[in-house]
Amino acid sequence: MSYSDIAGHRAMVFDSIRNAAYARAMASVITADSVVLDLGAGTGILGLLAAQAGARRVYLVEPEPVVRLAYEFAAANGLADRIIVMQGRIEELELPEQVDVIVSVFTGNLLYSEDLLPALFHARDRYLKPGGKLIPDRAELWCAPWQMPDLHNDSIARWSTRASGLDVSAVRRFAANAVVALGRSEVAGAALAQGLPLTSVDLLTTDSADCKGAAEWQLESGGVCHGFLCWIRIRLGDEWLTTDPHAPELHWMNVLLPVDAPLALQAGDTISLHLQRPKGGEWTWRARCAAGQRQHSTFLARVLPHTELVSLALVHRPVLARKGLATRLVLLHMDGTHTNAQLAQLVVTEFPGLFADLVAAQAFVQALAVRFDDKHQLPPAHQQISQADPLP
Repeated sequence: MSYSDIAGHRAMVFDSIRNAAYARAMASVITADSVVLDLGAGTGILGLLAAQAGARRVYLVEPEPVVRLAYEFAAANGLADRIIVMQGRIEELELPEQVDVIVSVFTGNLLYSEDLLPALFHARDRYLKPGGKLIPDRAELWCAPWQMPDLHNDSIARWSTRASGLDVSAVRRFAANAVVALGRSEVAGAALAQGLPLTSVDLLTTDSADCKGAAEWQLESGGVCHGFLCWIRIRLGDEWLTTDPHAPELHWMNVLLPVDAPLALQAGDTISLHLQRPKGGEWTWRARCAAGQRQHSTFLARVLPHTELVSLALVHRPVLARKGLATRLVLLHMDGTHTNAQLAQLVVTEFPGLFADLVAAQAFVQALAVRFDDKHQLPPAHQQISQADPLP
C-alpha cells in the first residue's frame, strides 16, 4: 500500500456533508448494545462514527489494506476497544456474530456502476438480525435531458475535426458511447426538463443488482439535447442525500450519458430514455423523440480486436496460453512449502523466454501471491519466514 492508495479515499474522508448525514442516521438507531458492520469500510471513517455513537462493537470489512489505518484512527480517538478490522471480501469472511446495523457506501456514481450491491445483499441476508437496520436502506437513480454543447464539442465532436491535417474521425463512435463522470464544477449547460427517477431500489428487500429504468419528459421550451445527466439519491434514516447538481457537492460525481448526434427539440416535444445494465455488464441507453432515435452502449466504447471479442463469447472454449500455463503452475505450487523465489525459478525453467529475466519472473510470482495468498494463514509480521525445501 502506498500513499496514492490512501489518497484515493481522501474525498470520502473529508466529505463532511456525507459523513454528518451518516452520523445522524446511525445516532438515531445505535444503542449501547448495538453491533455494527461497516461494509466496504475503506479507512473506517463511518465505522468509527458508529463506535463514537455508542455501538458496543463495530466490524470494519474492506478488501484493500487501507483499512488497516483504522487501527491507528481508532487508537487516536479512544475507540480501539470497540473496533475489529477484517481485511477481505465479505463473501469470503466469517463474522463471529450477527449485527444490528449495516452501514455501507455501496452506491456508485450511477448507483449500480461499481457492482457492489451483490456484496451488500449477501451481508444483509447472512448477518443482519431480524428487524436490523440498513444505512442507507433505499437508493434511487435520477436523470434529466441536458444541453451541454461545450462538453459535447470537446469530448465527441472534436474527433470529427482534423488533427495536424489528419482525419481521426474513427474515434468519434467510441467517444459517443463512453459515459462521462463530471465533478460539480464541470457540470455546465442547462437542464431541458426537471429530473425524474429512472430506478428505485429497496435495499432491505431486493435481490436484483440489474438496472432497468425509463423516463419521459415533455419540454416547456426548445433546446438541443446533448445527453442525459444522472445523479443518485440515498435514504439515510429520515433524510435523503443526493448528488443532484443543485444540491451541496458530495464526493460522488454526476454522470452524463451522451447522445450523438445531438437531438434538436421544440417546446412541447417529448423525449424518453430507456437505460439498462445487467449485473457486471455494460450500460445501454436509448433516447427517442420526434427528431429521431439514438442508441448507445459502453460496450461500443471499447476498442476490442476480433480475437478478444471471440474470447468474450459465452460459447467460446478457451485454451491457456503460455502465461496462463505459467500462472497455473505457480498456483498449483502455492502450497505453503515453496518460497516466491523458488516459484520464480520454477517458471523460468519450465517456460524459457516467457520472462525477460529472473527479476521479471519474481515480480510475476509476487503479484500472484498478493492476489491469491491465504491471508488468514500469513504469519505475524514480526515472525521470521523460514526457508522452504527446494522444489522437486
